[in-house]
This record gives sequence, structure tokens and C-alpha cells, in this order.
Amino acid sequence: MTHLIRRLSLSLLFAALLCVGGQTNSAQNNAKPASAEPKRQWYYIVESILKAGVSNDYYEFRAKERLPALKKAGYKHQEFWISALGPSGKTYSVEPMDDLNVFDQTPNRLTKALGEEGARALAKKTAAYLADGGSRSWLAQSRPDLSWTEQMTASPKIAAVSHVKIARGRSADFENYIKNDYLPVVKKSGALGYSVLAVVYGGDSSEYITLTFFNSFAEMEKNDPFMRSTVQRVAGAETAERNFQKTIGVIVGLEREVIRFRPDLSILPK
Repeated sequence: MTHLIRRLSLSLLFAALLCVGGQTNSAQNNAKPASAEPKRQWYYIVESILKAGVSNDYYEFRAKERLPALKKAGYKHQEFWISALGPSGKTYSVEPMDDLNVFDQTPNRLTKALGEEGARALAKKTAAYLADGGSRSWLAQSRPDLSWTEQMTASPKIAAVSHVKIARGRSADFENYIKNDYLPVVKKSGALGYSVLAVVYGGDSSEYITLTFFNSFAEMEKNDPFMRSTVQRVAGAETAERNFQKTIGVIVGLEREVIRFRPDLSILPK
């Protein structure tokens, strides 16, 4: 998820896991109001679970066959992340999109590039590596107003991912908590960056995906702003308790995992 990381966040990642617009010719004509909200980025995310014992074979297949096919089909940017802590064999592919027009194309990109037989053969080879249930996909949008990645100068190696489910009608409370209480801790924690994605299609619409970026597990252990010990170190025990109380009744479900970025298995913009 480095685009997911850099433009979400990056960001995932699984966004971003995050970004500055192009240069302007006239500051007077192109300057945006200070209150304007940064543009939200679409991300097409595919989560797959590999069969036991096939991970290395699948990575080789992706490098030698799937990536060349995607590039031939015109894919310009797709990040590949793998599970480091969480469900065994889980992978994420993350593609940033300016709009959703690509889903209206008939035939789709791969079929147009490879032909019907070629696309069918690639799909069959891919499916042979997947566990029962195959994969699932969804569309999410970055929330740069809830993220902090301005200081990131290089792609992080790992991301701590939180799948956060919010109580019905409490999304505004969650977003206010992130902006006013959580981000101040993140910025002082030692984490490389933090990104938020909101699930829009294909999943639970009350779910947010957050990614906190690090370069090592040792760094994560000391500086994860999700951990109460980090909040106490940064802001004190009173703030740690107050922040915890603010999440009660707002966050009703939480799953965490750690994913690792694989640039060698990704398509990165030149």
C-alpha cells in the first residue's frame, strides 16, 4: 500500500496505505482556500488468502507471469502487501484510482490486452494458488483530513493495520476523536506516519481502515500510538485514560494485523 502510504496515507494498506497537487502557473488564480478539504483518493483493494505452503510459488508466479500481464494491460500502479502478523497467507493488492471509469470498460483491461483465452488462462493459474473462498475486493477512499504523512520521505517497510467498526450514527464522533485526540499523539509517538481509509463499496460501510507505518517491529513496539503505554509516554496517564473513555460506545469492533510491503512484487509509478 506505498501510494496508499504516501497518498492516504499510503494508503494498504492494506493507503495509502497519502499528497500534494501539481504546480500552478498563477498563485492568484489557482490558490485554494485554507479551509478546502484535500481531495480523497479512490483505492481498489483485493484481499486474497493463499493455500498453505504455496506462498513462495505464488510470489514467483506473480513476478514472472502476473505482473508482466498487468503491465501489458496498462496497469501503472498496484502495490502488493503480505501478512506479517495475522491470517497466514493473506495478501493485499492496492490500486489507486482517479475515478471508477475503469470498471465500465468492456472487455476489461486484461481481456483486451491478453485476449479471452489468455485472460482466462491467467485467471485459472491465479485461482489455483488461492484457498477456498478465493479473494474479496472493495473500494475505499482515503481520508487525508484524518491522516498524517507529510513527513514521510521514503516507503515504510511495515504497517500496523486496524480494521475499526464504528457504532451506527457515531462516525462523526470517531472522526472528531481522530482529529482532536489521536493525531496529536501520533505526531509525537515516533511513528513514521498514519493513514485512514473509509470503506465505501464491497464491505461494511461503518468500517474504517487505519494504517500506522514503521520500518521495523522494534520501532512498532516502542512507538505504536494505538498502545496505551505510548499514549502515557507521549501525553501522560490522564490523557491516556481520557482518550480511552472517548472510544467507549463509538468503536464496537477492532481487528489488528501487521503487513509488509513487497516493492519487488508491485507496479510502481516511474
